[in-house]
Amino acid sequence: MGLTIHYSGAINCTEDIPEFVEELADIAKSMGWTAQPINMDEAAPNFRGVIVNPQGDCEPLCFIFDREARLRALMDLICEQVEPTKYSFSTATKTQFTTIETHVWIIGLLRYLKKRYLGNLKVQDEGEYWETEDLPKLREKKEFLQGMINQMASELSQAEPLPEDATVDDIVARIEGIAQRLRDRIDE
Repeated sequence: MGLTIHYSGAINCTEDIPEFVEELADIAKSMGWTAQPINMDEAAPNFRGVIVNPQGDCEPLCFIFDREARLRALMDLICEQVEPTKYSFSTATKTQFTTIETHVWIIGLLRYLKKRYLGNLKVQDEGEYWETEDLPKLREKKEFLQGMINQMASELSQAEPLPEDATVDDIVARIEGIAQRLRDRIDE
């Protein structure tokens, strides 16, 4: 749960990856963010690219390309999953716990990268800012989700403890029950 930006695509030309990484590292530095190049000094790596870490409580932006120039999930790099799975092309950055301004900057960065390097970039923004550029709507969605997270945390902290021999299914059932009660309150 939380505001997330999902993106997928491929770089226009694999030869542009070094320039892409260098430019993204420069942009990150100018924003006070950090950038970690990935496998740029290797001759023929399975994956190369850059991971950008915005300031604050924001998940990193991962631009990791496979040999076919496609954006790949960070987990593929970590697990050395060369052959894609159904999850390999799911790249996302959660912005729920960072500022609205950071979310907007990330959308602006993705727009620039689509124009310059990632012509087929597809973005699905749960805050709908990519699609609408409606800042009040983005704020409203973020505040709503934060309220739901806070309510869920409160309900979980007040729940009766489960027995020591509780199974995973018992834990899941408890969480689902609490979530359903919150949904029911919203629907009223």
